[in-house]
Amino acid sequence: MNKQGANTAIFSPVSGKAWKQRIQYELDGADYNEQMLRESSDGIKTKPFYTREDLPENFSPNTQENQPFHIGIEVFCNNNKMSFEKALWSFEKGCDQVKFLVQENIEHPLDLANHIPENKSLIFELQKANSKQLNSFIGHLNTDLKKSCRIQLDPISQFFTTGNWWSNQQEDLDLVCQLAALNQNPRIVIDSRGFESAGASISQQLAYALAHAHEYILLLSEKKLLDRIQTFEFIFNTRSSDFFMEISKLRAFEILWNNLKKLYQFNTPFELSTQPSKIDQTLFQNNHNLIRNTSSLMAGILGNCHHLYGLAFDHIHKKNHPYSDRLSINQMLILKHECGLSGTKDPVIGSFAIAHIAFEIAEKALSIFKSTEANGGLIAGLKNNSIQKAIHLQFEKQMELYRSGKRSLLGANLLFELEELTFEKYPFLRIDKRKTLITPLIPKRYATYFEQKALKDLDENQ
Repeated sequence: MNKQGANTAIFSPVSGKAWKQRIQYELDGADYNEQMLRESSDGIKTKPFYTREDLPENFSPNTQENQPFHIGIEVFCNNNKMSFEKALWSFEKGCDQVKFLVQENIEHPLDLANHIPENKSLIFELQKANSKQLNSFIGHLNTDLKKSCRIQLDPISQFFTTGNWWSNQQEDLDLVCQLAALNQNPRIVIDSRGFESAGASISQQLAYALAHAHEYILLLSEKKLLDRIQTFEFIFNTRSSDFFMEISKLRAFEILWNNLKKLYQFNTPFELSTQPSKIDQTLFQNNHNLIRNTSSLMAGILGNCHHLYGLAFDHIHKKNHPYSDRLSINQMLILKHECGLSGTKDPVIGSFAIAHIAFEIAEKALSIFKSTEANGGLIAGLKNNSIQKAIHLQFEKQMELYRSGKRSLLGANLLFELEELTFEKYPFLRIDKRKTLITPLIPKRYATYFEQKALKDLDENQ
């Protein structure tokens, strides 16, 4: 029996150089760089192995227990009764919170908030906000049930996703100040999903999200309201096709946020909300989307998200319905409770790969952020179309990889098969001709090219 102590090394340490030499030997003459290195859309080369030598300087791993994440669902709130019933159904199925997407004026917001189960919460996202509506919501929710309800709005996200402000730039940004000044425990929401949906790379997503937050920080600092903000909440999409890169993306954001806090000398914490991306989802063989969603949700959890939102696997061609919503909720419940991933010690602590890649992503994102700010900031970049161009070029770069077959997407350019579907809504992009102040960031899917081509060929052959 080996009588060495528990802390005595049984195996001699192996250097990164020795690992590489062994791999090169096993390749039997094949080129190491061509066979073993993979370059991401950001130009980050990932290796087949990482060692302690790859850790950034002064690296300090998080040894604290992660806070339990909350499971949520989004509900369009255009009918009080139906929205209320959907919220209660969602809570009954296991959701911790429901986000109402408010597109119409609601005279009595508390009618939706009545009878909320204990330890559950409602979020009112005002998607067509104005000062009168915001005052109404703040007045009602500050009086009653303020612990279980909160209000959020994001006029800059509205600007770059639709091309227009609700009213105008000044009035819309004043709503953020109004929320910060009057609301109890105000939080600022930065919904950066529009960047990813339009095709932005990982470093672009982080850089523009940070620039997005920077616009609000400058505004609130000028109005002396920054100290009132309790939390900054960032909403990101996560893609299944880049699992480890997505985990690293969310970890990289913490590095960037800490740098921004040092710059402005404030200590406001941030929270992450994640949702599966739609950009790599497919219309046909959409059961694959269930697997994609699971990987995306897992990436969000391992990236240390605070709020997790699901996505229906058949959302491309069907309206919301209980079956797919229930599947989406169950996916999150299994990951939270049966996999034991909520409120545990950091699951990726000690991962040299995640730590190294996160640092590289943060460096690239910081470079883009500095360039964006040097040219006037996010809003200026949107107005001069430079941000839209950069994101479009990134999307086309990735799209060419799929067209050429250098990258595969199951159900699109790999194992594609037409199938009969019942369309409850049009699955492709509709062009809505209207006047906009800027070119909006339009959500895209990589599979659309292959799906439309197959349907066109089918029509021609009939």
